Amino acid sequence: MRLLVALLVVSVGCRKSQEANPEFDDAARFVLTSFDAEPEVLGFALRQMELQVYLSLDVEDGGVVARAVELSPLTEADVANIDRPDRDLSLASPVALAGLSPYGPEHHQLIQFLDDQTPVEPYSPDLYDRDFEVGGDCWQDQACERMETYNILVKESALYSIPYEFHKHFRWVDMNLPDPADVPDGEEAVNDGEKRWAYVARSWTSAPYESENGRHAINQSYTIDMWIPRDGQGFERTAEDVNQDDGEWTTDSSGGGSLRMLALWHETIVGGALQDGDIATSFTRAGIQDNFDAADDYIRETYFSE
Repeated sequence: MRLLVALLVVSVGCRKSQEANPEFDDAARFVLTSFDAEPEVLGFALRQMELQVYLSLDVEDGGVVARAVELSPLTEADVANIDRPDRDLSLASPVALAGLSPYGPEHHQLIQFLDDQTPVEPYSPDLYDRDFEVGGDCWQDQACERMETYNILVKESALYSIPYEFHKHFRWVDMNLPDPADVPDGEEAVNDGEKRWAYVARSWTSAPYESENGRHAINQSYTIDMWIPRDGQGFERTAEDVNQDDGEWTTDSSGGGSLRMLALWHETIVGGALQDGDIATSFTRAGIQDNFDAADDYIRETYFSE
């Protein structure tokens, strides 16, 4: 069955992602590099990302191609503050995919507390264990801002099985915090109005991992993942807003649920060859969408079924 799915992806989904415009590309990097920054800086970065997603992508489109972009490669400065493999960053293929979920960040965050992540990880059906290193007892409902986890899993596809491990850290951020430029030096950013809670996850590998036969490997991987509420408090479309390439979609921060956006840079070896190009991108897009769908299915079946 997995081989059949893979062949279908290649036959109907092998289309090149559009290249991200410079503003979108900068916004994605800004979120990645601001993960450890002051809350108002990360909140500002998320607002820029939210704007670029709604203006650049038709997030209500049913297909993944219209909701995906190809980012530029990472630089040393982008990942300078994390422990990573000694690998050439230009080999890490980039792709970003956005979409909508009917469930808010407050529902999605419940998934992050599963010790066993296999119910929401279709490409790790046999092993995906999560160890909570920091914040596992306080991150829920913003009782603390940060949670740090370490994950041990086996990544499965139609082509390979690779055991690997990675760090995944989470942060809550109030997107209604003031802009950094409006916060006096030495003072803490304060939002005296309604909070707008989103959360972000940054994950990465610290070493290369390969399959038992040595023909397949995940040499490096970096991900930034966002759950932004569609509560009407963010980007609100006006007549002056113009979509990329004059697109006619009208989606904005209203509508309920969450805006999802995941950006991934990965160097994966399959059968001894670097997995890159349009076919690799099609597999990656489909895999991200499958994860999006699995999360929505789990929330619906666990918390909303009769």
